[in-house]
Amino acid sequence: MQKSLKFKSKPRRKFYWFLLVFCLLAFVIGLVVGNIELARKRSALENNLLDLQSQLERANKTANQPATESSPAYLEKTAREQLNLMKPGENVVAFPEKLEEEIDKTEGLLQKIKDKLK
Repeated sequence: MQKSLKFKSKPRRKFYWFLLVFCLLAFVIGLVVGNIELARKRSALENNLLDLQSQLERANKTANQPATESSPAYLEKTAREQLNLMKPGENVVAFPEKLEEEIDKTEGLLQKIKDKLK
């Protein structure tokens, strides 16, 4: 009887070992496939990042270039700054340049009056 039990248990052991190896192999294959997918996504994101960085560099170059005196943007900017011009529907607020000097004069005048009253 013992021989028959041992004989029956060996095929079961082989089956469990085969099942274990198959499961491990399936797990490893799943990890490899997942890693390949992640590598593809990463390369696509890196390419996208490089494209965006090049677009940003081009935008910075065009924004930092000085406007020529004959360009319409330069003429509009100077007209707005020097002549206080505005577009229709736009509100422009202009502050006088000598406002600080006037404040200093009034403070000095008030200080003189206070000194005389003392």
